[in-house]
Amino acid sequence: MSIRFATYNDIPTLIEIGRVYHQESRFKRFRYNPEKLAGNLKGLIDSKSGSHCFFIADDAEGKPFAALMGCIESYFFSDEPVAQSILFWVHPEHRGGSAAVKLVHAFRKWAQNRNAFEVAIGVNSAVSVDRADQFFRKLGFRMTGGNYSLDLEQKTT
Repeated sequence: MSIRFATYNDIPTLIEIGRVYHQESRFKRFRYNPEKLAGNLKGLIDSKSGSHCFFIADDAEGKPFAALMGCIESYFFSDEPVAQSILFWVHPEHRGGSAAVKLVHAFRKWAQNRNAFEVAIGVNSAVSVDRADQFFRKLGFRMTGGNYSLDLEQKTT
């Protein structure tokens, strides 16, 4: 298992494992748009500003099975840079191994290299929330809030 930056060659595999993430998460009620995902993944890979990262975990055969995407932003009240996750996901068949820890460590190092004031990782998929809480606490993170959503009735035209 290795951790590396994503490349264009990963996009087809990531679209397929994205389907797995989509179906197990609370987002399954949204239509899955692989073309939009491909464009967004390409945009992250293309980003040369240093404000975004896109880490991949590969299995022994070199096939991606986990990803952590993040960015550097600042809170609206301060200029201090904060590294925030965009998406963090490990394929169900690979959970419990070292990939998640290694991805978080890569993200933390990336953040430190950009002089980030803190690292913030959110859990908004509704997948294994209790396990995620235990995992992040073991890595030294603290709970600072929660994610809430409200389904709205869709209007048809």
